[in-house]
Amino acid sequence: MYHLELRHFPHNTRAFNLSDEELRPVVEPWAREQVVEFGERKWSPHQARLTILEGPPLPVEELSMGRGWSVALRESEDVTERVLAAVTAGFNGPGDASSDSAGASAGTSPDASVAALATDDPLGTDLAALLGPDAAWLLVAWRAAAAGSPGLAPSESLALAEQALRSSRPGPG
Repeated sequence: MYHLELRHFPHNTRAFNLSDEELRPVVEPWAREQVVEFGERKWSPHQARLTILEGPPLPVEELSMGRGWSVALRESEDVTERVLAAVTAGFNGPGDASSDSAGASAGTSPDASVAALATDDPLGTDLAALLGPDAAWLLVAWRAAAAGSPGLAPSESLALAEQALRSSRPGPG
């Protein structure tokens, strides 16, 4: 479960108990350094600060009277850099050493990467089906694991990616 804060003095907004899907509309444009619309405001990554915490879901009674963020800070881990790095790795891919602006825009989102994989050839369709319901995020995590440990076999980096996704979600894995 994720908890989010966007801050640009004197304004800030916070959201609690977000899923991957609820976090994605903020994180993907932020990683591309695009303006994000969230909480009735527009936030620029060049001016505002984004903080993403990962931790247990917070019950409503812990969010009352402005106490939610202090509870989230106490019970959660700051994963901002890790989440942004995983999303950015999904845009560029592990083999994209150039990282030019055309390459970054061509990478688009994790969902687009899976869609491209599935439509490029029949093998890609089979692979996308094998990746399961969270194929987009698994592909992002797989690319990040492969980029972080280039000496690993693809199956080993896939195992690391699965472990990272499993540990980022509460409940049975």
